[in-house]
Amino acid sequence: MRKNWLLVLLLPLLTACSVVMATSGPECKDLSVLKRGTDRYQVLAEMGQPVATEVEADGRKCDIFKFMQGQHGSVKAGKAVLYGAADIFTLGLAELVTTPVEGVAGKGAEIKARVLYDARNRVDEVQVLGDGRWIPVQSIGDGTGQG
Repeated sequence: MRKNWLLVLLLPLLTACSVVMATSGPECKDLSVLKRGTDRYQVLAEMGQPVATEVEADGRKCDIFKFMQGQHGSVKAGKAVLYGAADIFTLGLAELVTTPVEGVAGKGAEIKARVLYDARNRVDEVQVLGDGRWIPVQSIGDGTGQG
């Protein structure tokens, strides 16, 4: 009899798709590197390689970035624990809700940004070309306070 109950309790863990999805989403990029004065190599180290690099008519270098903005590790872990607990308490039925929710909300948001650098290869201006987050920002800290 104990083995049957143990099997019933462990069964949801075998089908815990939302738990796995919650922990395997894209990482959260540190957008604070996109402020005026940050060295280009620091931007590249955080954002990765740009999809395009150009030189403007005025001679300034310009990078175009396209990336998925994920969630912090603590948020991912919290969601995984919540989904796992829901699986246990509902004997796996919670997966009918949590898997589709995580499939939509957990994949991250695509962000496209154009970063212009000054003559010293430091961030001079940032323009957000696309922000797929639920609460989009108009610009990412260019240091002027004007957006």
